[in-house]
Amino acid sequence: MPAPTEYEIPIKNQFQKIDYEIVHITQERLRIRIPRLANDPEYASSLTWVIESFDFIVSVRINQPSSSLIVYYEPDVSVTTVQKSLLNSIQQASVVELPPGTVPIKRELRPEIDWIERLGLPLVSLGLAVLSSQLMLPIPALAIGGLIAVAAAPFVTRLIETTVKERRLDADILDALWLGLYTIKGDFVGPSLMLSLMETGDALRDATARASERQFMDLFIGMDKSVKVERDGQEVQVPLKNVQKGDRVIVYPGEMIPVSGRVLRGTALIDEHKLTGESTLVSRSEGQVVHASTLLLEGKICILTKRIGKNTRLGVTVELLQSAPVHDTRVEDYAAKVADATIVPTLLLSGAIFAVTRDVSRSLAPLHLDFSHSIRIAVPSTVLAALTYAARHGIYIRSGRALEILARTDTVVFDKTGTLTQGNAKVVAVKTARPEISSAYVLQIAASAEQGNTHPVASAILRHAQENNIKIRPCEAWDYRIGFGVVAQISGQRILAGSYRLMLQEGIDINPTHQRHPELRTGSQSTVYVAMGGELLGVILYTDPVRPESAQVITILESQGQQTYILSGDSQRVASRVAQELGINSNHVYAESFPDQKVDVIRQLQSQERTVVFIGEGINDAAALAHADVSISFASGIDIARETADVVLLDDDLRGIPHAIAIAKQAMDIIYQNTALIAIPNIAVVLAGILFAFDPVLGVIVSNGSALIAELNSFRPLFNAQAAPSFDSVVVKSIPDTKRPAKSAETLADSRELQVLTPDLQPTVPS
Repeated sequence: MPAPTEYEIPIKNQFQKIDYEIVHITQERLRIRIPRLANDPEYASSLTWVIESFDFIVSVRINQPSSSLIVYYEPDVSVTTVQKSLLNSIQQASVVELPPGTVPIKRELRPEIDWIERLGLPLVSLGLAVLSSQLMLPIPALAIGGLIAVAAAPFVTRLIETTVKERRLDADILDALWLGLYTIKGDFVGPSLMLSLMETGDALRDATARASERQFMDLFIGMDKSVKVERDGQEVQVPLKNVQKGDRVIVYPGEMIPVSGRVLRGTALIDEHKLTGESTLVSRSEGQVVHASTLLLEGKICILTKRIGKNTRLGVTVELLQSAPVHDTRVEDYAAKVADATIVPTLLLSGAIFAVTRDVSRSLAPLHLDFSHSIRIAVPSTVLAALTYAARHGIYIRSGRALEILARTDTVVFDKTGTLTQGNAKVVAVKTARPEISSAYVLQIAASAEQGNTHPVASAILRHAQENNIKIRPCEAWDYRIGFGVVAQISGQRILAGSYRLMLQEGIDINPTHQRHPELRTGSQSTVYVAMGGELLGVILYTDPVRPESAQVITILESQGQQTYILSGDSQRVASRVAQELGINSNHVYAESFPDQKVDVIRQLQSQERTVVFIGEGINDAAALAHADVSISFASGIDIARETADVVLLDDDLRGIPHAIAIAKQAMDIIYQNTALIAIPNIAVVLAGILFAFDPVLGVIVSNGSALIAELNSFRPLFNAQAAPSFDSVVVKSIPDTKRPAKSAETLADSRELQVLTPDLQPTVPS
């Protein structure tokens, strides 16, 4: 393998020797501690870039808190080669110049838990305190007190940093005073026990969070670096990084599925345990979705690639665990504010008790009132467990605050097209304004105007034109009007393709066409009007069938106490038909809504003291998504909708909505349980200490022990499925086959008409 110095890399002028320490080397993994990593992000980025240039490198991670470089490499490469290359890279990285646009460093999600470092000193101090007080061993008090002081140093340091940085007194100061005063008093068992329990709770939280992250990172590392792709009817081996959306990937038994996509051919038995945490095997066949990093046990399948790398469910999950703000719930904020507000009264109370009783133990009892530290541990742990569970089940919840609001939602508002419906619109007929205008010509003009438009209806028109061999004309100018349609210029003529509102806005008379085709006013199909040169050419009728799961989801949401609404830009006639089909109250249908009108509806519902969830996936939904209390979109939605949404359904399945609400409700129930588990024992210990001079050791056991129980209770979402609502289907996450339905008789007749007409035929329009 070539050493890094053999690459042509731009070098800076100054060279500086970098200190390092090899922590350990195993086959496939190497860890090096580099002090410079802790405070030099530019060097970390350079080092990552240099190391990733080697073909034998699988992954590179930077753990800045511990100043560590962690590298995974190919097992068939010798340790000597890897070590030599990396040590050269460590020095070279300080003098290379990164090319413009280099991706920032990839940091390790959380540092590894060093249990000895975290719990060693507190447990040793506890052991010495017990031996000294119970067995009367002659251990110097100064030694035990000094050990407790050293063990408490990280806690006190964090407290000082918080106080200085935020310029406020943190409630943890009560714990620090209690520890310090009891240590000075010579009662060492209580302080050492408190430190041990506090550090155990913190370490348990960090270890559990890291275990969840490590699981997903291990899936990334376990992915094969090359895959089989079907090219020109032949299977070829290509690097995974070269696979693109639309490629056909072949997977055999025993292989890890490398991409997320839809099965084109074959049937397979798949183990999704490592991704979802569920031990049940699932069967996937033609038309159904499979996910990257799941294991194919039996069968052989050909997958149409939809998402790769960071865009897969696995990639989004890791991104969630890396960036999701879990410390932003109102429960935690409220607990912290209450605790901070009680600092001065608590200190005054403690002083008053000492002035009256001259009893140090009783005067120190109020200092136990600080329960915000325990809540700051238990609440984020619950949120992280819930977010991890949701991500395993295809639901990306962006933050703890979104989870909290989702739990108290009572109103769910759906966009129609592409949300309640499949977004797989299909043209069923083309009606012309006059007999001398051919259907083929109307379709040709509409398709020419819609080219480049990503809206589902535009895709349907273009697809129908292609199926009927309609030639698309070049478009000279194009403008998409949100909520109206498209205005284009073709062959010097001004073309309109959109809703009847666009026609009214442009002064196009549509009444003669409605008189000729009265079914346009009463039919169940949606319509696209097509005009040229100020005159209506015809109307394209299309259908967009509802999603197979939509009716079931509406039923479950209603059973959860939610009120459901439809908010659509389509006509009242079509929106009402969809509402009737799904069982939504006709009074809850808002049709013909522009983006600003959708926002008005959201605000109107919020003014009724409702907590509103809005689900949409299109560009015209972005404003409503931003104004809803909680916004939900699909992973396949447009970028702005996906980025705006608080919740993203990774499987593009509406059944994730009631599941997400159930997860949120369960998480908040656990948070309230934990708050009670922490607050009640703490208050009881304080009262007992004031009234009865309660043993401080028992007080520590009760108050901190309850915090530890609450911490363990926080992890329940990871280990049970109580949050999952009951669905009729066997495999909830399976996406049904959405193959194109058979053509109706009307569609077939219209197709025959199109085939016999000349696409380029110009209509005879009177002057």
